[in-house]
Amino acid sequence: MKQIAAKESRYYKTFGEFLTDIAKRYGSKTAVTSYHRGMERQDKSFEELKEDSFRFSKALLASGFGGKHVALVSENSYEWLTAYFGIACAGGIACCIDIEQADKILKEMLQKSDAEAIICSQNLAGICAGIKKSIDKITKLIVIGGEDTEDSMSYESFAVLGDSPEAEQLFADCAVEPDQTACIVFTSGTTSAAKPVMLSHKAILADAADSLTILDSRDRIYNSLPLYHTYGFTGGMLCGLIRGLDICICCDMKRMLQDMTLFKPNMLVTVPIIVEVVHNFLWGMLEKADKKQKVQKKMKLEAAIHMPNSMTAADIKAVTQGTFAEELDVILSGGAYLDLRIAEDLLHMGIVVLQGYGITECSSSVSCNRNEDFSLDSVGMILPGCEVKFVDDEILVKSYSIMNGYYNEPELTKEAFADGWFKTGDLGYLDKKGHLHITGRKKNLIVMKNGKKVAAEEMEQEFKGMPLVKEVLVYGALSGESTDDVKIAAEIYPDPELTQGMSSYEILEQLQEFVDNLNKTLPTYKQIQMINIRETEFEKTAAKKIKRR
Repeated sequence: MKQIAAKESRYYKTFGEFLTDIAKRYGSKTAVTSYHRGMERQDKSFEELKEDSFRFSKALLASGFGGKHVALVSENSYEWLTAYFGIACAGGIACCIDIEQADKILKEMLQKSDAEAIICSQNLAGICAGIKKSIDKITKLIVIGGEDTEDSMSYESFAVLGDSPEAEQLFADCAVEPDQTACIVFTSGTTSAAKPVMLSHKAILADAADSLTILDSRDRIYNSLPLYHTYGFTGGMLCGLIRGLDICICCDMKRMLQDMTLFKPNMLVTVPIIVEVVHNFLWGMLEKADKKQKVQKKMKLEAAIHMPNSMTAADIKAVTQGTFAEELDVILSGGAYLDLRIAEDLLHMGIVVLQGYGITECSSSVSCNRNEDFSLDSVGMILPGCEVKFVDDEILVKSYSIMNGYYNEPELTKEAFADGWFKTGDLGYLDKKGHLHITGRKKNLIVMKNGKKVAAEEMEQEFKGMPLVKEVLVYGALSGESTDDVKIAAEIYPDPELTQGMSSYEILEQLQEFVDNLNKTLPTYKQIQMINIRETEFEKTAAKKIKRR
């Protein structure tokens, strides 16, 4: 195992301490960049981030919402960030709501989190106003970018309440403890109802600081992830702020590539589905420049001599000039599986994909690849603040970044631990070099009649390089009366571009041929025995993972 010195990092006990220190160290340097319609760029400094967050905190205290549960129901924005910090610094709990859910689920999350006020975007003001009327406990609606109405206040009008001497005194008297819950974040819920996870100030900030002991930084980071997701907040935001970097937040996925082209990031924090977008874009640019076959030949030579990007650098530079990828050389990827072939291609194109592994209940990160010692098919080294062990291949974690529990769910909390170890529900192993590998979810194991076990995610990886396949979900289909009498089935969403003009019969015929060839390489119990074709994409979580049945 390589011995690499830990990189410098900083640990904080509370968000108030964190904001005060980064403002002192980085001052007028740009902390947060965002783009709005018309390509209008907004830059906010570290000093402004602290002042705006503290101002909102004072407004909450002055209006009686200090120490209360306050919900954030909005797309990414600078105001989302200052509201979160403001709530936490006022001793309250920021309830981070996944806005990609149906209206009914949004209401359930707001009820479950015991929110007494809602901060929302203009786009979601109508929905939130309706929910507010139906839940007596919610007494305040604050709209980002909105105007004052009978039922709501604009974000700016509310923030003004923090400018009084009384509010200043309340803020000075407000004491926040490190172990105090700072936020409630809902799990993705791929196989069950989302659970409300309580994370403390110390846990979140320690997780970010631990990650930085492993990761190098770049000057400009583009965070494509929603801030209501722990990976997007901790890995995509806090890590960069601790290091004093300029972080551009994605406020609208439709404008992501446009924003990145204007921003020219060195590092992209994202999930595999976006890594695929980058991969496809680069191959498309090479094809457009009539360089695709030439670069493919060079990649084969580079692979043979183990020197990626040694021959292809000039070709890649020529096609990326002026694009979002012009200065991109690192992608931090997590949240789901990434096709190894894509990571290998990007390495030859001069972009290192560093995969990490995390879970909401661990404040996000448990492991991450190092810049100097990465393994493309693993999720990296265990963070210094984490301990990991395996029980029946399940990954168990012990760390000071572990959650305070599930809000109002004592039985669920109890079930989640075994002798102080958090049961992640993920299956995996450590290799000889100390890299962690994830093989699947315990809940997604397909248990056969003969006792054999098959990880659904492991089988799904077999389809990744298969032509015509855009998305796939592998599951155990009942083939008898007992629950373990199953056969392995694959539900496939074919690529609409590659299958254009083909009949359903032709698509199925080709897929069956690919599956037949795959089955020849697999043991009998792992062979795919049923194929179903679907006409629409799978429903996905905030981390862009397919929602399972």
